[in-house]
Amino acid sequence: MVSSELRGKTVLMVEDEYLIADALCSAFEMQDVHVVGPFPTVAGAVQALDQGAKADVAVLDVNLNGERVYPLADRLMADNVPIVLTTGYDSDAIPCGYEHLQRLQKPVHLRELFDCLSALMAK
Repeated sequence: MVSSELRGKTVLMVEDEYLIADALCSAFEMQDVHVVGPFPTVAGAVQALDQGAKADVAVLDVNLNGERVYPLADRLMADNVPIVLTTGYDSDAIPCGYEHLQRLQKPVHLRELFDCLSALMAK
């Protein structure tokens, strides 16, 4: 299911809905993709990065129980980490400066997510 571009890589997972996070993490791990997280808050992910966690790519839920993920996205973009935003919002809700990021509409389908991440890693 996962292409060679993604196999063996590390994904930073930021998702506040436990069942979604658990399902995505399990799917990644079954495909030999290491997961850092999942983190339900920006602060948790930032703390992990501050403590040395590294990611090849990131999957970020835009809305974390009312908190927006954009400060974390800024940090990851500064570090040249490719990002996929997941959201229930349409593209008009994504602020200027983030519209260039890959965005997948929730509910996210695994095949679509894996394909999107693989394409980002191939660049």
